[in-house]
Amino acid sequence: MQDTDPNAQFIDAFVVPTDSGSAVLIDTDFRRLDADAGPFQIALYSRLPLSMGELAVIRSRVEADLFAQAVRSAARGQRWVLALLTGLLELSVLGVLLAFLFLNREPVHAVVVWAAPLGFLPGLAYVWHSVTGRQAGARARSTLELGELLPNTAVGRDGDSLARLRDLWRLAEQREEPRDLMRLEGVARERVRWPAAARFYRDLAKAPRASAPPGRLAWLRALARFRRERPQPLTHLRARSR
Repeated sequence: MQDTDPNAQFIDAFVVPTDSGSAVLIDTDFRRLDADAGPFQIALYSRLPLSMGELAVIRSRVEADLFAQAVRSAARGQRWVLALLTGLLELSVLGVLLAFLFLNREPVHAVVVWAAPLGFLPGLAYVWHSVTGRQAGARARSTLELGELLPNTAVGRDGDSLARLRDLWRLAEQREEPRDLMRLEGVARERVRWPAAARFYRDLAKAPRASAPPGRLAWLRALARFRRERPQPLTHLRARSR
């Protein structure tokens, strides 16, 4: 562990409680990272120090998810100018069609007026996806070409993030309350006001259980990738109590 690099873009990682111990939650939108602005570095928020092996496993998972997301997003927006022109042409055709139906009103045309826009919706949706995704696609291609995840993990020092993590652990460890995933989801959503953690617990509750592998890193039991096009990519390493 070391202090943060002044030129790095941080990927925030939080060691959060689960029903069976602890887990690592990545609360950063990988699609907003821009390799042209500098290297990436993991900023870890944890109550307890982690071993070098544990940090290495976390880093390898984050790196895999980061570049997997970049591969999925790299094709977005590459032909946004062509898509925009196609969309404008489709809108023109739709406008001419509706104008013709309006000027030549017949009872049957009422059905066509309602159905015609639906026929153009898939194409217009593709245009919207291409135009709005051009920047995310450019950042993804930059990540694949220039992206660098620094080998050293930094200590997270953002005050708001530290406070959220502390409050989550404090509420999770109340002895009179059960420590199950859906209760943790409610705590994260209603009391800590941490939407990413709430989504994390909902996804974890739906994930299949996995048996623990042997070895010194047995506390890292299961790795779950963030879902495709998730606004907040979530990577977690399920753990048993330390």
